[in-house]
This record gives sequence, structure tokens and C-alpha cells, in this order.
Amino acid sequence: MKNKLAICCSLLLTALFLAACSDFHGPWDYYPEKRDVYTGIFTYGTIVADENPEICFSKIYELDETSSKDFAFYDSAYVTVKGYFKRTTNDEDVDTTIVLWAYRDKPNCFSSDYMGVVGKSYTMDAYFEWDSSGHKAKSRYTAEATIPTPVRIKGLNVPLQNGDYEWLPYDEKNPEFRVKFLEFPMDMEFVKCAVDFDREVAGAISILRYGIKNAESQKTTINNMLKGFTSEDDEGYRGIAMHDPLERRENLGFSMNRWVGGYNMLDTLYLMNMMMPLGEIYVDFYSTDAAYVDYETKVTESFNDSRVVPESNIKNGMGVFSGMSKTTISLYVEGNGVSMSHIALSNCDNASGDNSDSWDSRGCRLYQDVACASLDYEYDGYYDDLISLNERAYKEYRDSVHNRHLKTCYASHVKAAMMLDTTKWSLFLPDTIGEGEKFMAYSDGLKRYCVASNFENNKIADCYGLYQQCIESPEKNSCKEYLWLWCADRGWPDMEQCKSALVSRYYLQEQKSSILQRKVQNVCNYYHPAICDNWCEKQKDGHMKCQ
Repeated sequence: MKNKLAICCSLLLTALFLAACSDFHGPWDYYPEKRDVYTGIFTYGTIVADENPEICFSKIYELDETSSKDFAFYDSAYVTVKGYFKRTTNDEDVDTTIVLWAYRDKPNCFSSDYMGVVGKSYTMDAYFEWDSSGHKAKSRYTAEATIPTPVRIKGLNVPLQNGDYEWLPYDEKNPEFRVKFLEFPMDMEFVKCAVDFDREVAGAISILRYGIKNAESQKTTINNMLKGFTSEDDEGYRGIAMHDPLERRENLGFSMNRWVGGYNMLDTLYLMNMMMPLGEIYVDFYSTDAAYVDYETKVTESFNDSRVVPESNIKNGMGVFSGMSKTTISLYVEGNGVSMSHIALSNCDNASGDNSDSWDSRGCRLYQDVACASLDYEYDGYYDDLISLNERAYKEYRDSVHNRHLKTCYASHVKAAMMLDTTKWSLFLPDTIGEGEKFMAYSDGLKRYCVASNFENNKIADCYGLYQQCIESPEKNSCKEYLWLWCADRGWPDMEQCKSALVSRYYLQEQKSSILQRKVQNVCNYYHPAICDNWCEKQKDGHMKCQ
């Protein structure tokens, strides 16, 4: 009897304990809910005041599917935005529905020559017919966005080397702020931007704009910490950069219009002193609507934390369509440092070890000819992208030869001599290099020339052997791999050599992609490069049937 009583008392106490604990929160309350994985089309679109709308779409790839971002994922698309617009070509305002067109080099992004207006609301409507996991699908996505007023910069609180702050009010007549870069140990201080904003502003994105003509200070906390582990080169560079020198924009973060302990997070926007390149830079503050806040806090967070349930303003879809307006401040940061061009050359060349990783990224591969030619990015007032700069870099050799003795430029020198059809391929090489180095420079330079010129022979370049390897051979080889990279770096341009490369890469790498399969089929049907005959058969109607 006593045992039964003890058991009953134990059960009663356990029940009471569990009931009491039901008021306490623990990990059991935050166990991720099982939800369906989104497999449709992802949307990222903005309509900015006084700028053209831009809306990009991307299909969600399967785990074993090959990326095909350079090609349209859809069979047909129809994207519209309804609202009140200004025209780019004149000052006429109009309330209408505009049809967006796809960029030629970015077929999954759409734009128009109309511009957004502050305070106005817009409705996006996108319809696609596309292949979804091997099935033909028809999808429609809609979303609404409102353009908020731009934030207003009242001035900057600028830190000084002695620990004080100096207030610099914003002056519309002279909008550029001149500040001094604070060197170690004060480099971790922040420039504080005092902001005014209206209630409908839900948040602000800070975007830093800089260029290859800027520089970076080396007298920073990070460089000081690593003094014993890294060594300086002739310019004082230790191999540690705060920015990618080949980029022009960097996202500095997102701030929300939210109160925390009596303080609004949007009252002050922060720029870390250490993150400011030297020279003339710009910071764009994009005020956003509430839809972008949900995107940052619920959609992107759900990628990293399965407990976060994604919420998007894209009906039937995922992503964001947000209204924005832009405020820009200009800063001139004074200080001594290493130029971005030197940082880019040093990072890409990667002279340590056996050089096996030298020039191994897309940006570096495009930059090599540009750096070796010392081509000025700002060419006749034309600030261009790396693809266009690489395409015309050889023309600089008509006037002078830069970096003649730089070993990493030997192949670029040979390519330039062949592109200009000079008297000899070694014209731009130094006379002091040995025969072995000359042969390596010739082999590499010839390959670069032949691919860039679509294997055009001239009096100092014979591309026949490389044409057989790169274009005709059905086997995978180093020449084909170089050609694949060359075309991919340029977004698979509409060039004859890249049509052959697309076909051979698809079959030799056994890529899985309905988008690439469709593209390869079209190439073989309409252009019929010789490589197609290895995997396709010609039908009675003249079309090719590919594997």
C-alpha cells in the first residue's frame, strides 16, 4: 500500500511539475517547423526615385543542377509595372502600365526608360513560361511597392586622432566632406552621419562607391596585428586589403527604423574609418519601404536560420520588390597608402609559393591584360567595365610598352604583339629573358591571342593547331578548359568560338541543366558548329537532334 501511495504521489508531483514548466520557454519552443522548400522563381526588384526600375529573376536550382545565370531560364516572359512615372527622355509625367524589357547581356533582369517618383506606389506583374524540374510551368508573381522620401544628411561627426569629434554640417553649395584617415590605434573609430527621415522610411541601405584610383592605408589595426606574420613589399603592402580593388561598390549594411531603448537605429548611420578608401569616395543611402525590411529580417535570415519563417511581398513567390530613394554624400579621405591598382596586381599575381593560384579568379583573369598595359580605367571620360577594358588593352602598346620586365606580363605582351600584327611576336618582351621563358610566353600568348581573335592567323601567329584542340577535338584538354573560362568570364558572348565552347562544355563536363540543354540544341540547330556532330544527328528536316 505504501508503495502504491508513493507511486501516486510521484506521478502527481510530476504532473504538477510539467504543468508549471509549461509557462517556461526552452529550446522545445523554437524547434524549426517542417515546411515545404520553395522551388519556384526568386525575385529581387527595386524601383528607385529618379531611376529606371530593375527587376531580376532567378530559378531555384536543384542540388545537382548546373548554374546557367548567363542564359534566360524561361521560354517566354512578360513583366510589367503599373504606377506614376517620369520619362527618362523628357519631363513628362504619366500614370500608366509599362512593359519592361530584358537586358541583352542579363536576360533574367528587366528594366525600362521610365523613372520612379517619390511617394508613389507601384504594382509589379510578372508572368513566365519555363521549365520547372523537367515540367513545363506557367507562373505569375505580383507585388506592390511604395517609394519613400529620401533620408536627409544633416552633417557628419568626424573622429579626430586625439579622440575628439568634429562636427561638419552638410552644405548644399559644397556637398563634399573632407576628412582625414585616422591611423592606428584610432582607425577603429566611426564617422557618424546624422540623419533626418520621415515616418514612412522603414530602413536605409548604405552602399560605398570607390574605384581603382583610390588607395588603402596600411597603418591599421589589422596590419599592426599581423606584422610578425606577413612582410611588406616595396610599396608597403602586406597582402591584406579591406576592399576588392576590382569592384566598384560595397554594401556597408542595412539599418532599420526601429526604436531600441529610447534610441532610433536610423538616427545615425555609421561609417567605420578603417573601411574608408583614401581619395574621393561616395556613399549612397537608399531609404526603403517596409517590404525590404521583411526581406532582410525574414527572407534572408531564413536562409541561415531554419527557425525563421520567410515572409515576402511577392505573391505566390519569394524575394522582394521594393521602393527606394537615394541620398548621396561625397567624401575626400586624406591619407597615405597603397594604390588599389598595386593591391589588385599583387593579389592577382599571388607571387608566394609555386604561383599555381596566380590570376585564378574571373576578375583577375580579365584584369591581367589591363594591368600589363597600364590602361587607365577612366579613358576619355569613359569609366568602363573589365570586359571592355580587357578587349582594348592591346591598343595601348601602339604608344608605349608598360611593365616590359614584369614576368607575369610576358604572355600579355606576346598577345598584344599578335593582336597588332607586328613584325615579330617577341617585340614587347625584354631582350634579357632566356629561351625557356620566351617559349613559355609564346605558348601562353598564342593561346590567348587565338581564342580572343577566333583563331585568325596572321604573319606572326598560326592558330591551326590550337583550333583543332579548342574547337574540333571531341576530347577534354587544357585548350578547351581555357576557352570555357574565357567565354564564361565574358558572360558567354554571341561569338563563334563561344558557341562551340558551350556545346563541348555541356557534353564533356556532363552538365545537368534543362536551360543549357535547350541552348545547346538551339546552337546546333541554327549555327551548327562542327563540334555538334559528336553528339547530334542531322534530321530530314535539316534540324539537329542532340543527346
